[in-house]
Amino acid sequence: MRLWSAARRCAATGSFVIAVLAAFAGGTALAADGPQVTLAQGTLTGTSGSGLMHFMGVRYAVAPTGNLRWMPPVPVAAGTGTIDASKPGAACPQGKSPWGFQSSNEDCLFLNLTVPGTAADMGFWQKKPVMVWFHGGGFSGGSGDLYNADALAREGNVIVVTVNFRLGALGELAHPALDAESHVGGNYGLMDQMQSLRWVRDNIASFGGDPNNVTIFGESSGAIGIYTEIASPLAAGLFQKAIIESGAPADESLGTADDQGKALAQKVGCPTDASAAAAACLRKAPVDKLLAAEALPIATIVDGKFLPTSIGEALKSGHYNHVPVINGTNHDEGNLFAAFMYDLSGAPLKAADYDKALGAAGGFIARVGYPASEIAVVRKQYPVDGYKVPALAAAQVMTDGLVACPAFDSSQEMAKNAVTYEYEQADLNAPSIVAGPISFPYRAGHFSELQYIFDLSSITIKGTPALTSAQKQMGSEMRAYWANFARTGDPNGKGLPRWQDVGGKTGPVEQFRPEGTRSITSFGKEHQCGFWAGLTRQ
Repeated sequence: MRLWSAARRCAATGSFVIAVLAAFAGGTALAADGPQVTLAQGTLTGTSGSGLMHFMGVRYAVAPTGNLRWMPPVPVAAGTGTIDASKPGAACPQGKSPWGFQSSNEDCLFLNLTVPGTAADMGFWQKKPVMVWFHGGGFSGGSGDLYNADALAREGNVIVVTVNFRLGALGELAHPALDAESHVGGNYGLMDQMQSLRWVRDNIASFGGDPNNVTIFGESSGAIGIYTEIASPLAAGLFQKAIIESGAPADESLGTADDQGKALAQKVGCPTDASAAAAACLRKAPVDKLLAAEALPIATIVDGKFLPTSIGEALKSGHYNHVPVINGTNHDEGNLFAAFMYDLSGAPLKAADYDKALGAAGGFIARVGYPASEIAVVRKQYPVDGYKVPALAAAQVMTDGLVACPAFDSSQEMAKNAVTYEYEQADLNAPSIVAGPISFPYRAGHFSELQYIFDLSSITIKGTPALTSAQKQMGSEMRAYWANFARTGDPNGKGLPRWQDVGGKTGPVEQFRPEGTRSITSFGKEHQCGFWAGLTRQ
């Protein structure tokens, strides 16, 4: 009766259909100025067009400023107003980088939703798969809005959520004074990611999404975050599947992180002890000073609560969140790393400096690196004169030792408890979209797979060649695999080459190439994973 009465009232103004849709969709309606969704925090007004709706700059946590700096994220309070969701929110504080734009705004905990269809498709009964993206950038750069997910959402009929989270010293900091406070600490950016998943759980049905079918996916440091969410008991039940792109299970001890935090505190003029005065000093430090002082590793922190043990130990023991996984890397991950470390930093690597380069590679990513005592062994396995230029030797060390083999080994462990698929993106002519010409080819370098999943035109450098028709087809296949996996936990579907799961064996690996997708069993041999398995790690 209430629905019928509302319909009669609205019919007089020509809005009968809108009222019916709003009644069934839990507050969803199409307003004159854009689609609207009413949530506990208020009514979001987004934009629509080309078969998609966008809700951008949606707050999922209170601004982590003042006394909330270096505190777990606080959920958004209830509200009744109208919220403009037509443009992105501020990026979290960061310096200039290829992965994002400078920002000093700590009020940055926003997410963006790309929803296929129209308002009529946002009923709670639609139960569309949901994919939540955590961007990369070394835990120090990037923002969710740079990853345009239109093609993935439209072609796969999935809702894609991209997330901003605290970065750098504001997102990953341990210090005795913060440790002494009665809250989970250290991994603040990862706690933000977890809070965004709680927001999705509580609100995504109003957009037509299924809160019980959420896939998290991320790249590089975002992939390290995915590993951490998989290993964290606090994330249990917040997601049902995971896709890990170009990441290794990198973490460090709380003691090591505390030492780094004390060094940062000294740089900004704050005490290094466990006093409340030290914590207060840090919370008053200007953002620009914190950004200038930070020199933190690419790793998460084993704090004993959010992350009880190292990620590797969690996977080996089986004490982690058992969910279906796609895990993979690019064929030439290290080429982009070497480009930034050498050519793009002033000069190509010289053979005389190869040992120094191997030392830098060993300390590049925490936990999966190697100590200085292993440099001679690595040099013998990867002789500098075996490559066209010295940087390619260093690049291969980083490809194999820091990303490919750690990811491959992790897949073998996860396959013991849940279905796991492994891939390699091997387009050897993939355009380099974030770095200019260098003295050696980028090939399928780090970050290169993302242009096949997202539209990254906002950060693509001028002069980058457009994808060929074969590359576009490869991208279409990758997006289809990703969306199928998000829907059912199985990436396979009509018209796609069959992809076998790891099944506890050494392989197979699905290799994506413009000339055709294929399964290979040579991944471990090609990347010399046997050698790396016997090497001492940090």
